[in-house]
Amino acid sequence: MSINYIGEHLLPGQFGQTLLWVSFISAALATIFYFRLLSSTKERSMLLSRSARSFYWLHVLSLIGVAVVLYYVIFSHYFEYSYVWRYSSRDLPVKYIISCFWAGQEGSFLVWALFQALVGLVLIRTTRGWESGVMAFFALSQLFVTSMMLGVSIGGWEIGTSPFRLLRETVDNIQETIFVNANYLTTLKDGNGLNPLLENIWMTIHPPILFLGYALALVPFSYAMAALVRREFTSWIRIVIPWTLLSLLLLGAGILLGGAWAYVSLTFGGFWAWDPVENSSLVPWMTLVAALHFMLISRKQNYALTATFIFSTLSYVLVLYASYMTRSGVLSETSAHSFGDNGMAAQLAIFLLTFLALATWFIIRRAGQFHLKRKEILLSREFWMFSGSLIVVLSAFQIMFTTSIPVFNAIFGTNFAPPTNAVGFYNRWQTPFALVIAGFIAFTQFLNFDRNEPGSFLRKVIIPLVLSIGLTISFVVPGIVRSGSYILFLFFIWFLLTATLMNLIIPTSKPRNLPAIVTHLGFGLFLLGVLITFSNSKIISSNTSGFDLGDIRSNKENLLLTRSDTCYMGGYYVTYVDKVKEGNTTVYQVDFLKRKKGEYTWQFTLHPSVNRHPRMGDVYNPDTRNFLLKDYYIYIATAGKTSDYIVIKAILNPYINVLWLGSLVMLIGFIWALWKRVGISS
Repeated sequence: MSINYIGEHLLPGQFGQTLLWVSFISAALATIFYFRLLSSTKERSMLLSRSARSFYWLHVLSLIGVAVVLYYVIFSHYFEYSYVWRYSSRDLPVKYIISCFWAGQEGSFLVWALFQALVGLVLIRTTRGWESGVMAFFALSQLFVTSMMLGVSIGGWEIGTSPFRLLRETVDNIQETIFVNANYLTTLKDGNGLNPLLENIWMTIHPPILFLGYALALVPFSYAMAALVRREFTSWIRIVIPWTLLSLLLLGAGILLGGAWAYVSLTFGGFWAWDPVENSSLVPWMTLVAALHFMLISRKQNYALTATFIFSTLSYVLVLYASYMTRSGVLSETSAHSFGDNGMAAQLAIFLLTFLALATWFIIRRAGQFHLKRKEILLSREFWMFSGSLIVVLSAFQIMFTTSIPVFNAIFGTNFAPPTNAVGFYNRWQTPFALVIAGFIAFTQFLNFDRNEPGSFLRKVIIPLVLSIGLTISFVVPGIVRSGSYILFLFFIWFLLTATLMNLIIPTSKPRNLPAIVTHLGFGLFLLGVLITFSNSKIISSNTSGFDLGDIRSNKENLLLTRSDTCYMGGYYVTYVDKVKEGNTTVYQVDFLKRKKGEYTWQFTLHPSVNRHPRMGDVYNPDTRNFLLKDYYIYIATAGKTSDYIVIKAILNPYINVLWLGSLVMLIGFIWALWKRVGISS
């Protein structure tokens, strides 16, 4: 028996779903016409080109319409829609209502599709003679991404999940639910709301930037495929370098913003935990870095041409692989950042395998036509760039191989366990890679393209080597760095920094690319910050209250603060002053004091908080105080039911500003290189 439901706002959803189908069909037609244009005669090319462009424009406009409709139902609080109910609520501030758009799978696919669609419009205006080849693969990707939102069942196989699906359509049997009532909306007063971890300002910034970086990674793929189809193996490289830089800039910015978000929102006291979802976004960035350097080498010596095609295409394939891992549910038990399984694993795998098969097929077919000229000179910039890029690739594959253990288990039925201590495991593996990469970058600061005189090279390199030894000793003697492997790593970091600074001040290579030097300088500062911060990070909240917390570890790592009492911690005296409840969040005031001649003087205040969500449990939010050379980081480990006491955990992270400074300098280098519209060379 059908039920005539009262008060549902069905028209926006029906309109949005219609626009989704228009977008999908127009993407399919644009793909067909662009591929036909590749082999058309001149007489038919004009008609095919107009048709392809028209359908692509229709695709873009309909996607924009879908986005407008989705925002309309979110801001209107139409909780009859499953997506709106799952991710929004009436008490969310506007900035988090905006974030609801990409909080779920359907919305994040829409953001991805919309960004790629807009990038495609730019390509139509700028590719000129490359349009048919580039846009054929671009439109094909749009066809796949848009299909992820269709929400249609064909022969029992679900194709995509629609953001306009009604909440009552998500239950198999409405019996014993509110949906047996035709007027159920009178009882559905509010939505489930965002996960408290996502109620953060970074949620409004980090995902869109990351998705824009993903979208831009399709450009090098499409140009490389167009070049293979047209058998024009080198002319595309000059065109695609700025696009590659832009993708690296935005993808890198998205990753760094994610790290900053983790640092201020999660309670592990760091910015990177080698989480599988973090790794899956890092790896495409690394392979794209390698692809950029292979492109630059190919402009000088074309023996890197095969590697250029492989990694220009593989980078986008790895973006698709990252999407598969985070959205198929395969990481649901190993990562807090991944989505659960919603039946889209097969569809995502087809998307991934299609693009992998296309790239593999064309590279294998065309590789014998590259006419590579071997001119490998050991003492040349291009040789060290090529070798360093291969090390980056090896580093990326080590990360991806280990991260993919759950995928291997799902495919082959094995039961391999991921590393229990992920941070320690990856740090041990990645430190040697980072060490070698730093050394290779340093060497290239003193090398020109083609041949170099050994004597001249040695004279230029001796000063940075001596300075690096001295600076390393200055950090080892006071115990800032103690571990043997870390000491060697520190030496190579100083070698990188002194070499790039020397090349910045006094030209030591020709041609000298200042944006490249700045970018590599930022990378060196970033490595220095990572090394000295997290090899010296320490827990300072040892329990000095006199109250037993129950076990040795708790007393060693946590401090109990009774209200208005004062305890010593990490060079300060700390006191729990008060708490204030703001909605679901309770904010605690912890004052840091200095004691002189028996008098306490206030220094600063931190406000860790606890978000007690009625449906999703408690989320503990840290707070930090940043100084020039150190960072105090605290969060609530336990909060009493009354206002009488709290238990805090505090971490001192020294020199973390060096890490953030290095990140900023790297991004400035990418922006500078992009502004000059030239690639970053070593």
